Amino acid sequence: MIELETDVLVLGGGPAGTWAAVSAAATGARVVLADKARCGTSGPTAHGTTSLWNIPPGPARDEAVRRGYAHGGGLGDPVWMHRVLEETHRRVEQLARWGYRFPGAGPGSSLRVYLDGASYLRRMRRSVLDAGVRVLDHHPALQLLVDRDGGVAGATGVRLHNDCQAWTVRAGAVVVATGGCAFLSGGAGTDVDTGDGLLFAAEAGAELSGMEFSSAYGLTPVVHLRNSARPKSASGLGLHFATLYDESGAVLEGHRAAAFAAIADGHRVFAALDDVPVAMRGWLAEHGLVDHTGRVPLCAVLEGTVRGTGGLRVANRDCATTIGGLFGAGDVTTRELITGAVSGFGGQGGAWAIASGVWAGAGAARYARAADLRSPVREVPGAGLSEVSRIDPRAVVGLVQEHTLPLRRSYWRSAGSLVDSIGELDSMWPGAEFDLGGAGLDRLRARQAAALLAVARWTKYSALARTESRGMHRRTDHPGAEADWRVRLMSGGLDNVWVRPDAREIAALDAGMVGATEVAVPPAREPAARGRREALVPEAHEPSGRRETLVFDARGPVVRRETLVLDARGPAGRREALVLDARGPAVAHTREVGVLSTRSAAIPDAPEILPADDNAAAPAEHLTPADPIAM
Repeated sequence: MIELETDVLVLGGGPAGTWAAVSAAATGARVVLADKARCGTSGPTAHGTTSLWNIPPGPARDEAVRRGYAHGGGLGDPVWMHRVLEETHRRVEQLARWGYRFPGAGPGSSLRVYLDGASYLRRMRRSVLDAGVRVLDHHPALQLLVDRDGGVAGATGVRLHNDCQAWTVRAGAVVVATGGCAFLSGGAGTDVDTGDGLLFAAEAGAELSGMEFSSAYGLTPVVHLRNSARPKSASGLGLHFATLYDESGAVLEGHRAAAFAAIADGHRVFAALDDVPVAMRGWLAEHGLVDHTGRVPLCAVLEGTVRGTGGLRVANRDCATTIGGLFGAGDVTTRELITGAVSGFGGQGGAWAIASGVWAGAGAARYARAADLRSPVREVPGAGLSEVSRIDPRAVVGLVQEHTLPLRRSYWRSAGSLVDSIGELDSMWPGAEFDLGGAGLDRLRARQAAALLAVARWTKYSALARTESRGMHRRTDHPGAEADWRVRLMSGGLDNVWVRPDAREIAALDAGMVGATEVAVPPAREPAARGRREALVPEAHEPSGRRETLVFDARGPVVRRETLVLDARGPAGRREALVLDARGPAVAHTREVGVLSTRSAAIPDAPEILPADDNAAAPAEHLTPADPIAM
């Protein structure tokens, strides 16, 4: 049993985690970094080229923020966009001073927007060690520790290279930087991105946001050589801008979107080899990525929340989560603040990893100064931690992949497909929660399977609640973007998943602020008064229904509940509209601006859309001293 004590514990050794560790150590805090694999060599960044949203101050930066906000469907925040751009620009110059060699001109060059992932992470590992951080390689975390007040105070896990010996680190604050979740789709470097951090943070009570924006797919070459493994850098081949065409030779004018549509329809898609540099063509052929006709066949690979947007909700400017003592950085957090409803393919993801890492590390160090490391702590109970395993985790992973990897499940969605997925995934959860487990490596595999299942459920429930198409979230039954859905959706819960709009955005709506819009999904009958939510619940064996009216105000607390029994024709003899789904009768719903429905528009037993608490975390000032990590 390894037992350590530190001020700040960082979980994850990718770009966000290493920047967080360096930032925290620069304030004088003791820092321990625990990585699931080896810090500096694992994860998607290590397997290709990373782009950065690095724009010098001036009109070009202002224009980039304007375009980014519009492209993100109005869910971004221009203030945060400017903060990220400013922080990234400063840290890129610092990275150059540390010795990283960028291609192109000198300081301030606009060419400093690309990083070789492997070299970048090697440089960051050296910076972490130079800062005095203790690095624990191959130490995946399984559970968080909390104190008597529920604040996060460390973590526990297993050491993979020493008979899976248990380890515990008691800390004043924790930064979770474990990456997103790609559902073991096979994308380069995503084998470590199984949603572990999302699960144990949610088990401690943290909230998530933007989980409906989890349908990011990538196009990657298909390997043709027999017994040939996919090359590590396949995802970074630079084919993003190559001309794409189908098996008939017709150019796909819609580029990536058209390619995904063609693949979903059973057609093959290819990248034009003429668009690839000459030096790379030989490499492609050597690794079996060019077929016998000289084409580069492509397939769609789900990248989930790694290249998507959703993740832990950021509660303030220091990237604190909604739980005391827990901070988030990188892909494990939501990136809606800078990308809105779209992916961060334009370098926003790389920039967010740097900026959020710096802020989370500094914020965790400040929080830790007031922490009492002598107070008692306990492990947060969670799914997949049983002493004896009664379920093969591969069965859980297989079910999750069946409902996440296909384009028909995640790229295009409908109420029918989402209800079907939710039913299957929900039915698996009790078994995964209590019957997954084991010891040593089996415990880790069980925990990963539980995390994949939990993340899949959050994404499906959130996608069901957002009855529109916006950014990467596409609903075939709601193909257009709706003005009354320009609001972020939070989610969480394990046994019972919940979805609700951000209370601060609802408050902004009430205050008449431009851009704030309330989520509105009431039943299809006479307009309800503002501040009332209604849901009609049809009975299974008789033609009657129970109407529950929940009275509240925008600040959150429930005032009273009423129950009224209606006959089959509804009030005043008017017949209610009923529709059938796969699970039987349901109530047809429509939206009306200004009202929050008790249930999702698709099914009456979907997750409840609730007003957030009055005590929701408000943005705090970002107190940054003289730059502690500049050199």
